[in-house]
Amino acid sequence: MNKITEKHITNIIKKHLGFTLLLAVAPVIFFLLIGFFEKTIYSIIPFILPISTLGAVAYFIKQVLTELLVDR
Repeated sequence: MNKITEKHITNIIKKHLGFTLLLAVAPVIFFLLIGFFEKTIYSIIPFILPISTLGAVAYFIKQVLTELLVDR
């Protein structure tokens, strides 16, 4: 049975963090771009932020745990 080292966990986190940040920020940027033309869309952004953040965190946790289990 292989031991999971701190370096291994750090590498996995670094590997998946970039795409996770993209998942969290992309919907907000999309609505900001729409808001450039339609000013009323700005009222939706406070509702989109928690949903996109929750989705990104769920993706991140799933990917990290899956990779930890597969590498064993």
